[in-house]
Amino acid sequence: MRRTRDILAPLILVALVLIGWEAAVHLFSIQAYVLPAPTRIAQVLVSDGRRIIFPQLGITLFEILSGYALAIAVAFVLSVLIVYSNAFRRGVLPLIVASQTIPVIAIAPVLVIWFGYNSIPRIIITAIVAFFPLTVAVVTGLQAVDPLQLAFFRTLKATPVQVFFKLRFPIALPNIFAGLKVAATLAVVGATISEWVGASSGLGYLIAQDTQQLNTARVFAGLVVLGVCGMTLFGIVSLVQRLCMPWAYARPRFRRQKERIPVPQNAAVSLPSAAAGTGS
Repeated sequence: MRRTRDILAPLILVALVLIGWEAAVHLFSIQAYVLPAPTRIAQVLVSDGRRIIFPQLGITLFEILSGYALAIAVAFVLSVLIVYSNAFRRGVLPLIVASQTIPVIAIAPVLVIWFGYNSIPRIIITAIVAFFPLTVAVVTGLQAVDPLQLAFFRTLKATPVQVFFKLRFPIALPNIFAGLKVAATLAVVGATISEWVGASSGLGYLIAQDTQQLNTARVFAGLVVLGVCGMTLFGIVSLVQRLCMPWAYARPRFRRQKERIPVPQNAAVSLPSAAAGTGS
């Protein structure tokens, strides 16, 4: 029943929002180019989905996954170097922070000049948008080690590799997966923005073209598809987290099983009787 409520609650909320949206469009006679009704967006998804939207989605999805993978690789390498090298941390960390203050839309034309009109600039932009929160999360997790635990591993003469894989990395897993979830959603945003400059295909390019042509219904249809992609990628990361961290999700179950274990009556009586005998 609890899982059913957890699933039904957001579905009911989304249904109420869509019903209110549909009613407001018809009640106030809002033009379709200003705000299309949900039924109109659904019609566009059905009519233009297979021949227009989904072929462009394949290109954008390739850029999302490639940029996401590149962001993960760069973030992990930088995080390990930042944690283990003070000189690297002092020299490179300010540059990493400064790189996030530059608008991505301003970097896109330069990357197009360097790499041409292909997928490489868009993959790089996606990685730039996604790697920073992941880097911060990984660094925070790798540094969240108790000094007593490090001292204990040193007394056991553990090598730095053993300390990393048996102590630092397992402790950092909650932070790492938190960063991976944030980076997953940002990768979708980065790939969409990258297709606004120097692109001739992709879902972001299609949305930009439809915006200029006031085809608002298809703009919303593209946004719906992008939202589904972001939630799907987020859900995949959450599933991987459950598989990699079974101990974190098994605790509530163990607590419920512990609460159901009956306590023998003689165990509850023996403590007071022993205390009384000691007092006498």
